[in-house]
Amino acid sequence: MTILVTGARGNIGGRLVSLLAEGGHRVRGSARDAATLRLPEGVETAELDLTDPHGAERALRDVETMFLYPTRGDLGPLLKIAHGTGVRYVVLLSSPAAYDAGEYDQPIGLVHREAERAVEESGLPYTVLYPSWLASNTRRDWAEQIRSLGRVGVAHPEAQVNPIHLDDVAEVAAHLLTDDRHRGRMQVLTGPRSMRLRDVVTVLGDVLGRSITLDELTEEQAIEQRAPWMPEAILRTLLAVTALGVGVLAPVTNNVERITGHPAREFAEWARTHRADFE
Repeated sequence: MTILVTGARGNIGGRLVSLLAEGGHRVRGSARDAATLRLPEGVETAELDLTDPHGAERALRDVETMFLYPTRGDLGPLLKIAHGTGVRYVVLLSSPAAYDAGEYDQPIGLVHREAERAVEESGLPYTVLYPSWLASNTRRDWAEQIRSLGRVGVAHPEAQVNPIHLDDVAEVAAHLLTDDRHRGRMQVLTGPRSMRLRDVVTVLGDVLGRSITLDELTEEQAIEQRAPWMPEAILRTLLAVTALGVGVLAPVTNNVERITGHPAREFAEWARTHRADFE
């Protein structure tokens, strides 16, 4: 039987495809445009729009378990087809935004809650993954400033987060898709420790071998300096949630180790692997 990984171009989906293929599993990776996929040799590709699943039967043929990437729109029709074609289990990637104070009733949280609702109503057995603050957020939000200026602007630098290595998220998903021992309704995944945003910047500097100047921003300054792709309303929500983390330890769980058999990786390990992105 086949494992379908939707969002196979993504940071987590792409790594998950590789892990499953390395483990000898039959894997199919999907994207809206299959021509954009660059997957390991032997991995099948499929064209699939999660919210307009015309022709989804082909992508779902012989699929037993499925990794579902969250997206805006109605996943119900796709999941109905999945149920009818014999899919037996789904892993849904979600976010603590679906339940955290300040986010669950805001746009990001609502998208994730709608995806969770669709999976629950599908009748398919499932597990929802809630990874903590993704280590790759540093690359998305800070890399350009660090490369070009050697400094980074951060609002609420005393706020605490728990960076999780994306490989740990992918490994947990791979275990759940291939082994039924930990298939609870949800798994909250975190890195090994709570860190201030200020300390995350320090670790990046240590990995790069140079000091990175941290400029503390007000929320309004952060809004003024936001990247063009970031909607103001979304950033305001993220800043409000970040403010709630000032002086408050971020949650820590042992679920990565419990499921994969190894401790959650340190943020520094992710930073060393992706050092070139900041140089």
